[in-house]
Amino acid sequence: MSRNGGSMNKVRIITDSASDIINPARVGVTVVPMHITFGCDDYLDGVTLTHAEFYEKLVESDALPVTSLVSPADFEEEFERVRAAGDVAVVVTISSRLSGTYNSAIIAAEEYADTVTVVDSMNAATGEQILVQYAVRLRDAGLS
Repeated sequence: MSRNGGSMNKVRIITDSASDIINPARVGVTVVPMHITFGCDDYLDGVTLTHAEFYEKLVESDALPVTSLVSPADFEEEFERVRAAGDVAVVVTISSRLSGTYNSAIIAAEEYADTVTVVDSMNAATGEQILVQYAVRLRDAGLS
């Protein structure tokens, strides 16, 4: 990795909600929410369902929750914002062995090869979060 010069693009960090990043805006991370379904009710993780509400529903509900991956279209929306701003992005996803989210990001990134780098964390939750935090530290240190 090279040092970010004044003429280089701003590096954005994007992740999915499985990373459980707390206060992502404070550390400059964009979180694309996964979908969580309890019975017939569909929620956006961290948007229309907080972590506290998730655990509350987990205890109260007879059915276990089902998650669905972030769609390529959801990622593409973020990638278009990155490109429009003249920035670049590093995307850290939940493990490809646990979810199709990584593949969605890869599909969405096909037209953004000059702008977006997708990383399979090979982890979930805490492991993914650690990699996102590492990416933030590298970016904040001025690395590309």
